[in-house]
Amino acid sequence: MNRDELLLLVGEIHESRVVLGNIQGLYAAYEPDFRDEQKRDIRDAVMLADIFCNTYTCVETILFRISRVFENHLDAHQWHKELLRKMRIEVPGIRKAVLSRDSYTLLDELRRFRHFKRYYYDFDYDWSRLDYLKSVYERLQPLIDKDLEDYVGFLLACANDDAT
Repeated sequence: MNRDELLLLVGEIHESRVVLGNIQGLYAAYEPDFRDEQKRDIRDAVMLADIFCNTYTCVETILFRISRVFENHLDAHQWHKELLRKMRIEVPGIRKAVLSRDSYTLLDELRRFRHFKRYYYDFDYDWSRLDYLKSVYERLQPLIDKDLEDYVGFLLACANDDAT
């Protein structure tokens, strides 16, 4: 990996973090409606499900880009699950772990929901499940932000080592 590749990856992570911030802003704007059981309707359920899926997809895209730069060995049949698992593992001499164990666990919940949503075409969402996923999403936000910030620091340090 060369300095330019690392700096490009930093830029890509930055762009994706902006998208994550926009998704989080949308969630924050509508969270009172999601919370109020008297106001909830199908539009709220669909929006909430999309927020969870889009958040996971955005993070997965970041992880995939990191994987491409550092190892790029994923099983074609279960690559989504494998990618997530690999990103919580440090590869000595190659890269540090991207995700904390807690972030990994929470992201895996969103991954499983996204998989379910892709194949479940009805809009009759289970609000108890959505409430659980809301708690997952809310716990994940500060963790993933810290994980990505730390990883950008790692990449910049690697890029600076390449420059000297």
